[in-house]
Amino acid sequence: MTKPFTTILLAVTTALWVGAAAAEEHGHMHPHFAPDIDAFHALLAPIWHDQPGKARARNACAQAGKLSESAAQIRSADARTLVATIANLKSTCKTKPTAVDTALSDVHEAFHRLIETPPPASAR
Repeated sequence: MTKPFTTILLAVTTALWVGAAAAEEHGHMHPHFAPDIDAFHALLAPIWHDQPGKARARNACAQAGKLSESAAQIRSADARTLVATIANLKSTCKTKPTAVDTALSDVHEAFHRLIETPPPASAR
């Protein structure tokens, strides 16, 4: 009786652990976003969560235009800083490709500041 119980307990514990790990998306969870912010996040997340290096930098540069368009469409929050960091990313892609990871990090940080700032009263 003890062996089947132990096996079931181990299986349930493992399932709960795996489920929690999957829900954390690389160590952090996000709240539900407004649709315009969610659209931007859907573009940024796969780029940001890719392995840092040349392939991610090439992908970030290839997607910089889409990131810029999506950020410019955000109306549910003040996205001016995010838009500016993406403009810097686009410039960095053209002038200093070795610094793309740093510019992408700035975009990611600006995104987090945007989602951590309460929406204006008019948007609530």
